[in-house]
Amino acid sequence: MKWKKFKKERISLNYTVMLVPHSQKKPIHFKTPVWTFGVVILGLFVLSGACLFFAGSRAGSRQQLSQVRMEKEQLEQEWEKLTEQKRLADEENEVLKEERRIQELELLELERKTRGTLKELEELVERESQIRQELGLGQILADSEDGTSGETTDSGGTDGDSGSSSAEGTQEGDEEAEQPAEAGGTPEDHEALAAGRGLQIASADLPLVLAQNSASFEAIQAELGYLQSQLDQKSGQYENYLTTIEEKKMAEAAEKARKEALRASIVTNALQYVGNSYVYGGNNPNTGVDCSGFTRYVLGNTAGVYLNRTAAAQSTQGRAVSAENARPGDLVFYSNGSTVNHVAIYIGNGRVVHASNERVGIITSNMYYRTPVKIVNMLGD
Repeated sequence: MKWKKFKKERISLNYTVMLVPHSQKKPIHFKTPVWTFGVVILGLFVLSGACLFFAGSRAGSRQQLSQVRMEKEQLEQEWEKLTEQKRLADEENEVLKEERRIQELELLELERKTRGTLKELEELVERESQIRQELGLGQILADSEDGTSGETTDSGGTDGDSGSSSAEGTQEGDEEAEQPAEAGGTPEDHEALAAGRGLQIASADLPLVLAQNSASFEAIQAELGYLQSQLDQKSGQYENYLTTIEEKKMAEAAEKARKEALRASIVTNALQYVGNSYVYGGNNPNTGVDCSGFTRYVLGNTAGVYLNRTAAAQSTQGRAVSAENARPGDLVFYSNGSTVNHVAIYIGNGRVVHASNERVGIITSNMYYRTPVKIVNMLGD
């Protein structure tokens, strides 16, 4: 009886709800237990806490999403920058290749012109020798000396002592020389007379012939001097080209030595991580890395080469080479039968270093522990 009275008086509370305020109608009264009121209040507290919790979580998610978006934008900017650097490097490489091709063509043209100049010089020397032989300067001088001695002998053969007697003797000698011809002298007399006249003609024309030959000789000498100067000039240009070629060869040798040293550095840097752990999706061999993350980290930090993230994407970069031409620092790719799923770094002597799996981590293996599907040179040499 007491419990019912207590339950009726204490547990049940009276509440008046004015459904229509400022109305002439009678308000609605209803009773509700205390525990119902408590449940309602507790539900309100739980609902408020849940709203506050989800609001905080949503704000944290927004902040985290904003941070991820910023990191993505930074990575995209870095990727664009590296892409632009690679494009500029490719353009510079093409320009250098074109300049080298042009220099090689100029060198070949210079060699061809030099050979042509030397051939022309030899032809001119041979032509000069032929002209000397055709002119016969030595024979003409010898004939001149013979003609002078013959005239002296004829003059000495007269009997006169004074100049008039000499002239008379010469005239008499001429008349005597003509008499045998008019009288039908002997053949020996005719030959002597013809020889005397030939000597007189040769002696008269000798200065003109010598002057003409001297002018021809001077013209030939001038032409030879011009060709010699041209040859010297071309030889100087040829020497300059040889010097340029030697400098190019030295620069190429230095660049080759630098690339070989860079390849050795890649191998040394990769081998220092042997024994470290394998973590799928990892990017740092010090804390854990997968196969493509390992190659990306080593080549990026040692040689400054940007690589894509996955092995399949990396296999589309660089220049493919054969197994016989593989060099330390090249990448060796393997396939699961349909797509490329693994990559390793070639270290020479038929061996590779790679992040194998979670059980063994980073190890060295024979290059043919699986069949390679592609070998790529990422350094561009």
